[in-house]
Formats: sequence, C-alpha cells, structure tokens
Amino acid sequence: MSQPHTQLATLLRRGQWMLDEAAHKLGGKRLPAADRHAVAAALDELSAALREYRDAPAELPTGQDERPTTVDAES
Repeated sequence: MSQPHTQLATLLRRGQWMLDEAAHKLGGKRLPAADRHAVAAALDELSAALREYRDAPAELPTGQDERPTTVDAES
C-alpha cells in the first residue's frame, strides 16, 4: 500500500474510525483531552494529505456530471 492513493485511503479510513470512536465517547461524556488532541492531530494530517494529493482526475462516463460535495456549517 505504498501508492499515494492507497496511503490517502488508509488515512481516510483511520480518520473515519477515530471520528466514530470520538463521537461515541463524547456522547457518553468520556472523551478525555488526550483523545481530543489525537483526533485533531489525525485530522490535521489527513487535511494536509488531501491538499497535497495529486493524481490524474478520474474521468466520468460520458453524460455524467459529478459536483463536489459541500458541507454547510450549522450555526
């Protein structure tokens, strides 16, 4: 798994797992500061990897138009 896309996929899965665990612990008011800092550090690493990732964009089949997903922050 040394290819850039597989490394990024691994970071995405790790982030997903860490966020799931953090959400579960936070719901039970059991998310210590050390865990919050670890999740934040992992998200920083993931964010940097996503910004640096350079790969030829996948071509969509003819006639399809895929737009990026956006997430609106709730106030």
